[in-house]
Amino acid sequence: MSPLNEYLLVRALIGAVAMTAVVFTGLTFFMLSGFSKRWKRILLLQLAGAVLIAAGFSTTDFHVSGEIPPLLAIIAGAVIMTLPILRNVPVTSPRTLAIKGALILTSPAAAYLSGGLGLISVLRSFVLLSLLILMGTLMSVRMKSHHTRFTLNTASWLLVAYGWLGEFRHVLSPCAGYVLLLVYYASLLLWLFGAMTTLLNLRGWLGWRA
Repeated sequence: MSPLNEYLLVRALIGAVAMTAVVFTGLTFFMLSGFSKRWKRILLLQLAGAVLIAAGFSTTDFHVSGEIPPLLAIIAGAVIMTLPILRNVPVTSPRTLAIKGALILTSPAAAYLSGGLGLISVLRSFVLLSLLILMGTLMSVRMKSHHTRFTLNTASWLLVAYGWLGEFRHVLSPCAGYVLLLVYYASLLLWLFGAMTTLLNLRGWLGWRA
């Protein structure tokens, strides 16, 4: 298998994990809502947004100017997912979420320092901010263990680290580039684990056995 095919396979895997984490986050609030019709529609929107995100993540490298269409697909998917939740859930965001969001939004400064600032860097920061917001909504659920809270907090900080380090990707060696992807992949895996454990804890608290 050529390096290019291996890289695309890794991107597809990352997209699949991101989509699964989004779905489990949506299912958590779907269960909290008591399976209302409104949340059924919101969950369908989240699924549609997750598909857009997965498709974009599986094809974009976040620094090639010709890859604006998949980036726009990711942004559209993120907006479709985050807006319904923010409008329908009284989210009490963790205090550090604003700090993390500000760090991600200022990550294009790293691209400026490395001589690679452009539209892609700005779009990329908003994509990562959307994912951070989804993590933040999940962190606002109080029916989760201390271990789950720590897992989600670690996932969000790894996302911030990837936001800054990713701006230097065009000056990294191929090996370092894969390590950077591993940081991002670890963040998504921890988010997925936190979403799954939160959902399981919620099922037990509600006494749901289906």
